[in-house]
Amino acid sequence: MEIIAIPVTKNKVDMPGKASEVHIYGISENKSEYLIKEYKNPSIEIKNDGGLPLLESLIRENVNIVIVPGMGGPGMRFLNNRVKVYISEGNEKEVIKNYLSGRLQFTDKPTIFDCPQELFIKADEYKSKK
Repeated sequence: MEIIAIPVTKNKVDMPGKASEVHIYGISENKSEYLIKEYKNPSIEIKNDGGLPLLESLIRENVNIVIVPGMGGPGMRFLNNRVKVYISEGNEKEVIKNYLSGRLQFTDKPTIFDCPQELFIKADEYKSKK
């Protein structure tokens, strides 16, 4: 089963380090989505770790797909292909429709390149947590 996470602010897809909430959807066999869970973005509480707290929460929630407007090197390093990353912006419901119809771009490379160097170190620290 596909489990999709979308960081959102006011129903718009947002960056993992900036979104106010995380919405997790299941995708049924007939390709319809249903909300499993929504929760406050843990990255809001931990200011200096970028989106890493949110991404760490996705692993705990068994998410296998995340849809974001962009992903930096630290996030990609932390995810390490454990979660597929799709790039999209806009209204959350429209983005889900676009995903279901195969119109979103998958990436396994960073799309944001101005991340502070210390976040790469933190990504490794997050990865080494058990």
